[in-house]
Amino acid sequence: MVTVKKVKFAIFDVAGTTAKDGGLVVEAFQSAMISLGTTAGSPELQKMTDYVNATMGERKIDVFMHLCDGDSKRANLAHDRFVESYIGLVTAGKLEEFPGITDLFTRLRSNGIAVAITTGFPRDILDNIIDCLKWAPHIDFSVAASEVAMGRPAPDMIFRCIDLYNKRFNTHISAEDVAVIGDTESDMKSGVTAGAHLVVGVDTGTHTPDQLFHAGATHVLHGAVELPTIC
Repeated sequence: MVTVKKVKFAIFDVAGTTAKDGGLVVEAFQSAMISLGTTAGSPELQKMTDYVNATMGERKIDVFMHLCDGDSKRANLAHDRFVESYIGLVTAGKLEEFPGITDLFTRLRSNGIAVAITTGFPRDILDNIIDCLKWAPHIDFSVAASEVAMGRPAPDMIFRCIDLYNKRFNTHISAEDVAVIGDTESDMKSGVTAGAHLVVGVDTGTHTPDQLFHAGATHVLHGAVELPTIC
């Protein structure tokens, strides 16, 4: 068990952590691949879907590049259709926050802990999520995978959040002042690589507590709303 000290900054994942995905990523992914000729219900599509679930949390264009065997033209086309499909689902009200998340953001900020959200989605999806869930007044920063050199499990989004924090508040905090919260192995690995003080898994998404601990979680909670119990 880590020694808990005052955390100054909480960096959350979105789908599966602060928002209920409910299979929307898979739905949008399958829609994209079917539109490019993969047969619905086929073993090929199932194998691809298994890979998407295994790599949940990673940058989506990287996932499509793997599935398209490095064919950047096909991968980018699939990614564009995925983005269009996912935004359509969010706009239709299919994505909801987990109960208490907005209140959690408010509570953390009132206790002097800044809040950021990060995602494997590109900025256009992230902005749509923030708008539809009305999160803008309740978070301090947001970073999309499309805005950094490398997506998860690399720590680039975490470092970008810390940089934004230091510039806004004229401080010099480091990853040792940060809690990283997510539901996937890639979330945990990015937190560990960044050197975050707390690397917190939640069992509300794709990966199991055992998988999260194996990937380096310092804690695993039953939901992000339990974060105040450890920081």
